[in-house]
Amino acid sequence: KLTQEKIIREFEPIFYPNSIAVVGVSQNVFKVSSLWLKALIGAGFSGTIYPVSPRGGELLGLKVYTSIKDIPGIVDYVIVFIPREAVPEFLDDCADKVKAVHFFTAGFSELGDATGYHLEDELVQKARDGGFHIIGPNCVGVYSPEVKVPYGPVGQIGKVGSVGFISQSGGIGVKLVELGAARGINYSKGISFGNGIDLDSADFMRYMAVDPRVSIIGAYLEGTRNGRRLFTAMK
Repeated sequence: KLTQEKIIREFEPIFYPNSIAVVGVSQNVFKVSSLWLKALIGAGFSGTIYPVSPRGGELLGLKVYTSIKDIPGIVDYVIVFIPREAVPEFLDDCADKVKAVHFFTAGFSELGDATGYHLEDELVQKARDGGFHIIGPNCVGVYSPEVKVPYGPVGQIGKVGSVGFISQSGGIGVKLVELGAARGINYSKGISFGNGIDLDSADFMRYMAVDPRVSIIGAYLEGTRNGRRLFTAMK
């Protein structure tokens, strides 16, 4: 059974990362991957940022690494913008190297095809074998204003508060941050988890329930993989 300390420790690299890699950046600064990188820099993220692209070079004043394996040391949080076909091989490079991988990449079970479901099963197995968590795919991921991780590529960031939000939809998350700021609702943290193939609503709810920085949890859910588990987490 996980203790409060273990749960907090497990989610620390996700909501309070010391390093973030942005995989699939482009020299075209209008591509979503590069806009996301720019948003992290502009928000003043308190850790180290590693852009990753096979072409290497430099982007927005940062060295671009050709592979996740070339980055020195462990990477806490990775945001991925590569095509779904390249994802399984990429995850092989993440084993024992990263703590959490967030896939903005879409094209999985949300399409309703067998290939998407099989791919997701493969990704979960690779995460289990490699010792890291997956957020998504098909999501906007983490919002953590305390360490200046903005919500998405537009760089939304507000004051630090004590509300946590959990959203299956990335778009609803955008509105929560936007309208929250307008109405004086300040967030400790938030998450859009998309398809939730590894970490899902119950996991994030369980974490926020024991997080001393969170006093209120709001959730927008479109379904669950395990109703009993979600019900237990809510209780």
